[in-house]
Amino acid sequence: MSVFTDLNGVFANGVSAGIKASGDKDLAYIYVPDAVGSAGVFTQNHCAASCVTHSRSSMKKNVVKAVIVNAGNANCYTGKQGEKDTKTMAKAAAKALGLRAAEVAVASTGIIGKNLPIDAIETAIGELCTGEDKDANAAAQAILTVDLLEKLVYKARKIGKKEIVVAGISKGSGMIAPNMATTLTFLVTNATLTNDQCYSFLKKAIDDSLNMVTLDTDTSTNDMVLLFSTGEKKFSLTNKDETDMFQDLMNDACVDLAKQMARDGEGASKLIEVTVKGAASKKDARIISKNIVGSPLVKTAVTAASANWGRLVMAIGKEPNVKVNPNKLTISVGSVVLVRDGVPLDYDPKEAEKEMSSETVCITADLNLNSYEATAWGCDLTNEFIRINAEYN
Repeated sequence: MSVFTDLNGVFANGVSAGIKASGDKDLAYIYVPDAVGSAGVFTQNHCAASCVTHSRSSMKKNVVKAVIVNAGNANCYTGKQGEKDTKTMAKAAAKALGLRAAEVAVASTGIIGKNLPIDAIETAIGELCTGEDKDANAAAQAILTVDLLEKLVYKARKIGKKEIVVAGISKGSGMIAPNMATTLTFLVTNATLTNDQCYSFLKKAIDDSLNMVTLDTDTSTNDMVLLFSTGEKKFSLTNKDETDMFQDLMNDACVDLAKQMARDGEGASKLIEVTVKGAASKKDARIISKNIVGSPLVKTAVTAASANWGRLVMAIGKEPNVKVNPNKLTISVGSVVLVRDGVPLDYDPKEAEKEMSSETVCITADLNLNSYEATAWGCDLTNEFIRINAEYN
């Protein structure tokens, strides 16, 4: 499988800096020395970590060419010392790579409220950031916390006469209910894009992919998604067909990561995909689909393989600011229609249970009000979720 470091001019690696007690990899970097554009979207949580503040500021003023990422410690709610440690990480990576600190983004993930072992991290950064590594898998491993699996994506498409690629890595398993951003995700494209163009394409892709994931309804303090442009290949930014093709490529990469994230949710045994059709507006479709996939009652019904359509009706109608006509609702699980035009059907319970037992449970709600639709992704809720979070400290 191709990975993002297969692109020319993209370097990455991951090592253990001693942040995680397990000794697993916990420090990574990505370096695009000739980047011509970069952009990021960040958590809207009021208690955002200092790495978010630093990286957001750097993205506004510069083409960011590297990111240094630590896992196992969020460096959030750590006061002036935490802010100082973020700056130390940026400066150490910049020194090792021959950049300015403002050209280096910083990302942290893990437990909130504890100071980083900054001396060990600073030493490890100096050894890690050679600017010559091509180990995407090590980087993908080093950014994980409670995740069970690395999340990588590589999507390529011919646009005009060039093969354009969008590729990257992501982490996320818990505290996932993005708001303008998502978990930690780092993307690279070989297309030639400015900062503003990177942001425009990235924002649209995330809105319909990573921002449609909810695993536990909680928005992290450290969420960020970064995009780097290597500038190696060009397509026509004035040709709508070509810009639409690139947007589709970005969307495809982000949807892939969204599904990987949802499937690897804390304690998850199933991926849930909810599509709401026929909504009065796009906003309504987005709200309702996320309400369904985020409902603890729906999630536990999926765990039990129970086609309890009453819980679906509840989740569809619980938001007072969206338009729903209960007499027009059609609800399906996979190929089994449970309710049509507001009337419960005499469906085969064994067929419904079979659909609910799949590794991917697909739920569709047609509101029959207009033509707007949206899809959201999440996971079921199991006893393992409780165990993981009860023991997390």
